[in-house]
Amino acid sequence: MGAPSVAVKSGDTLEGRYKIIKTVGEGGMGTVYLAEHMLIKRKVAIKILRPELAADAAVVERFMNEARAAGAIGHPHIVESTDMGFTRDEVPFIVFEYLEGTLLTDEIYRVRGMPPRRALRIATQIASALHAAHSAGIIHRDLKSDNVFLTDKEDASDHVKVLDFGISRFLEAEAGEDSSSRHLVMGTPEFMAPEQILTPEKVDKRADIYALGVVLYEMLTARRPFDFDEHKLTAERRLTETDRLLHKIVTEPVPLINRFDLPPGLEELIKDKLLAKDPDQRFDSMKDVQGAFEAFFSVARRDSEPIPLSSTSTSAEMAATLATPPPSMAPKKKSGLGWLLAALLVGGTGAALLVVEPKPSDATVASNDAARKTLEEAAAKLAALLDTQTQASRMRAEGIGSLPMLRAAIETDAATLKDMVKDRDVLFKAEPNEVLEIFQVRDGNPSTMLRIPEDAPAIKPLGEAATRIETDGTRVHLIVGTPVVNQKNVNEGVIALSVPVDLTSVKTLIAPHTNAAALVGLDKPIVLAGTAVPASPVSFPIKTAATTKIDGLSLAAAVDSPAAVAAKAASPTFAYARFACWGLAGLLLVMFAVSRARKS
Repeated sequence: MGAPSVAVKSGDTLEGRYKIIKTVGEGGMGTVYLAEHMLIKRKVAIKILRPELAADAAVVERFMNEARAAGAIGHPHIVESTDMGFTRDEVPFIVFEYLEGTLLTDEIYRVRGMPPRRALRIATQIASALHAAHSAGIIHRDLKSDNVFLTDKEDASDHVKVLDFGISRFLEAEAGEDSSSRHLVMGTPEFMAPEQILTPEKVDKRADIYALGVVLYEMLTARRPFDFDEHKLTAERRLTETDRLLHKIVTEPVPLINRFDLPPGLEELIKDKLLAKDPDQRFDSMKDVQGAFEAFFSVARRDSEPIPLSSTSTSAEMAATLATPPPSMAPKKKSGLGWLLAALLVGGTGAALLVVEPKPSDATVASNDAARKTLEEAAAKLAALLDTQTQASRMRAEGIGSLPMLRAAIETDAATLKDMVKDRDVLFKAEPNEVLEIFQVRDGNPSTMLRIPEDAPAIKPLGEAATRIETDGTRVHLIVGTPVVNQKNVNEGVIALSVPVDLTSVKTLIAPHTNAAALVGLDKPIVLAGTAVPASPVSFPIKTAATTKIDGLSLAAAVDSPAAVAAKAASPTFAYARFACWGLAGLLLVMFAVSRARKS
């Protein structure tokens, strides 16, 4: 006899303690009910496993993990599990604290993206909860905005509760864990880290860091970095579109956030330290993530606060004091004192000339310093862009090179390879200006077997795992290579992938700060601002990571040095007059000394 389709209904009691009031939600594994503890009259939420799943021991274990995780951690930002048990039909249930509020997902799309301060405040609480989970040896593995609940606590809004540790991994139990279960891909596709897709058995706490990056990205943009519209998918297309989504997560760079109100550096942190394809490039711990969020929240808060009124009052008092004329001083009449007064007057005139001499204004100096800092930021941004794009392109090339059909075809001939990849989207779907070229290697000599698109310019052969950057004077292309090896681990070919480097964000950043800038160190310089390469530029090195293997690039820009700024404002006429006054003052002081000597 099969399990009943409905575990409980309104009015039923569980183990004589909990009275079911109503259904509040349903999920893939179970149904959540609002219930009341019959003795203490406290509202609780009860999650009951779907009856048809209760016979599956693995599903029951995963369901009970949720109660174990919440009970083991005991953190204010993780939903509290207070009890567990079984229905009359031996279906397990978990009792949670009852929360009133809203899911983070619903709030994100209600407000159509959150202000940075609010998003960072929520993300910091999530990081705190997951740091506690990781410290307890628990990895969530299914963090997403649907598993974050916002409630009010002690009149404070946006108090976070992290939910659903149902597929969490308990690290202390890994040694006895069924190895086949560890190889299962688990999680929600849009929030899965690349290693969850490629090597699920190697997933660690850095997968939660990636998922938190997706949640923060979604809070700021009201979209996910990689997504599909699930409501428009038919059952036939769901599997295909999911595969495409997972392919994007593994191979494609994270789209720009494009918000101008972000604290400087936050977008780079999200893309490079949270959503990095390689887990080794992410933060080492959720504690580090929490600290970074708190630092950015502090910056955002200061930038948005008005100047205190006390500062304005102090400035006004100082201005009033300076505007009050000093009391008059009636000199005592002494013999020879006129020489001293004349010397002071003339010397003071020289000093006045020093004050009024044209100098670079504070605004000019600040503008020049800001330009240099911005250009340094632009060079760092370009280096990060090249690092990220190199890493993503290399992963795409390696993914293509690992296909068994490609390894088999590359050992034969070009015609066989072309026949096997007639459906090109299976092997490679070229984006605008991208080129894939496959070389067969015989006796160390590469020869082209296939180029996609066929009419694209040829890629010059490059070594295994090599990186090269090229330009035609207008566009910049990054070219990466990866070897193709046969079953005997012998190199049979090379995959070369050429992708365009979008410099728009760098150009936009530097345009207001210089009228001439260029990327140099290539065969031809690339003009980034103005119409030509600056004649006497200041150089800002582009320091890429060692794994990128691109050296010798720099940003050359027309920016005045501090000495040049001062020289432009200097006036020799004022200098001559100033020295003449001081020379005359010195002569008058000599006359004063002589007169005093005669008097004595």
